[in-house]
Amino acid sequence: MLLAIDSSIGTVVGVLGEHGNCLSRAAVEDRRSHAEAIGPLIARALAEATVTPADITAVVMGVGPGPFTGLRVGMAAAQAFAIGRGVPLWPVLSHDAAAWDLEGETLIVTDARRGEVAVTTYSPRAEGSFAHKNADTVLVKREDFDATAHQESVRELEEVDPCALARAALWYRHHNVELLPPQAVYLRAPDVTMPQ
Repeated sequence: MLLAIDSSIGTVVGVLGEHGNCLSRAAVEDRRSHAEAIGPLIARALAEATVTPADITAVVMGVGPGPFTGLRVGMAAAQAFAIGRGVPLWPVLSHDAAAWDLEGETLIVTDARRGEVAVTTYSPRAEGSFAHKNADTVLVKREDFDATAHQESVRELEEVDPCALARAALWYRHHNVELLPPQAVYLRAPDVTMPQ
């Protein structure tokens, strides 16, 4: 039983059952209320799935790419839940939620704000599996990113599906694919830095 949390775009929480079925999804699209939304969303997702925290056996944590403040809220909640329950934490690239059963090379794109997009390129492995990430995610100015100019398919994400994120983590674990380190994927330095 997996709890998946991601705040790389909006804030989303989901519970994946032991047979890979999505038991619940809870989401808030507002990109400025991650901290206010995360606790009630976790409670709602658990309630809708009719499970308790004791039923969760692992926590899937979306690590971005995403803006600094919003992304760290979901990650902190995922880490706190995993530590509190004493269960494993499985970090997964948020773009992986859209990388199931791709027919050809595909660019997964999310709005990185400030006139930029975050782009990850995937190639399909085989039918019925998560795609292979070809390289690190990159930032591209939106004015320079023309979806029609790419030979690859382009899939722009407006929201991360938490159950798809959990399925990606589960697939990686079952196929001995190494998960990411539990670190945020920031593509630019935060605006605020510690004084030197």
